[in-house]
Amino acid sequence: MQEKTAKFILTKWQGREKAQSEELVVSEYPLTIFFNQQELVTLLCTPENLKALALGFIKTEGLIKSIEEIASLSVDTAKGIVEIKTKESNFIEEKLYSKRLIPTGCGSCGKGGLFFNIIDSIKCKPVKNESFLVVDKVYTFMKKILAASEIFRLTGGLHTAALCNQDEVLVVCEDIARHNAMDKVIGESLLRGIKLKDKIILVSGRVSSEMLLKTAKLEIPIIISKSAPTHLAVELAKELNLTLIGFVRGERMNVYAHDWRIK
Repeated sequence: MQEKTAKFILTKWQGREKAQSEELVVSEYPLTIFFNQQELVTLLCTPENLKALALGFIKTEGLIKSIEEIASLSVDTAKGIVEIKTKESNFIEEKLYSKRLIPTGCGSCGKGGLFFNIIDSIKCKPVKNESFLVVDKVYTFMKKILAASEIFRLTGGLHTAALCNQDEVLVVCEDIARHNAMDKVIGESLLRGIKLKDKIILVSGRVSSEMLLKTAKLEIPIIISKSAPTHLAVELAKELNLTLIGFVRGERMNVYAHDWRIK
């Protein structure tokens, strides 16, 4: 079974001073679900309670109404596979449900590691943009977007995302899901005719591989978060030439990949 954390060497900033540091990053585990011998989906998750995760997923997707419909359920943690069979051989129509994100359930995922397969599956190319950001702007931008949400201060139940250029915050959106908040920012930017390639994304929540890939596919060179990245997000950021910053708190931050863009 994969560990829940992974270690990375990163660049740690405090004010205008930087130093190398070893930090723990939460692991992101690919779990492929086979439903009645059909490959259904690969979920990226914390590597624990995998049986409960698989059951919860097929229930919320409407594939079963109750657990009594399950004939067998087995988990192979080495390969990252759950196999589920129902008493009635219900098959999924491909036109209604397609595989997502990763096209294989193999735990080793071939040459180069898992993140190469993710890149290949979506044909994501490295970000060529050489835009940079002054370190003080990282701290200023994060303070601005976090201060913008009165509802978040009251409830703690929203995620915030923003689009910035090198000088100012351009768009701020919120949602209960961090992916939704980011998608709202992108949509609002398109409506306003704002080009994305030389901009910066800021988010209040965790940066998963999905969030990282959204950024890379839009050719946005920098993503900044108040929270943590997953280990796959760090690996992908390194491979895709994208600057990944986390734990922006006051005048402190961790740069996990391509710190050359921060001046």
